[in-house]
Amino acid sequence: HTIDEARKKSPPVLLTTSTRDDRVHPAHARKMVKKMWDLGEGKEWPVFYYENIEGGHGGAADSKQAAFMTALSYDFMWRALTSGKGHD
Repeated sequence: HTIDEARKKSPPVLLTTSTRDDRVHPAHARKMVKKMWDLGEGKEWPVFYYENIEGGHGGAADSKQAAFMTALSYDFMWRALTSGKGHD
């Protein structure tokens, strides 16, 4: 993925991972978040990160966690799309 460092504003980003992912190590998501935080310092680059300590490559160990991850994603989308429009 290419990050344009010259941009002063970027759309909100949510990165999620699982500590126990056995296919894609969670360090990849952690490093991406750190890079975006560093490059976006002093700019309007909202970057959010969630790491589930259970689960696997799918990000959830059971239905309850899957529902939580879905709710987290929908909540993030809602806030990103309605931010500043009186829907908080």
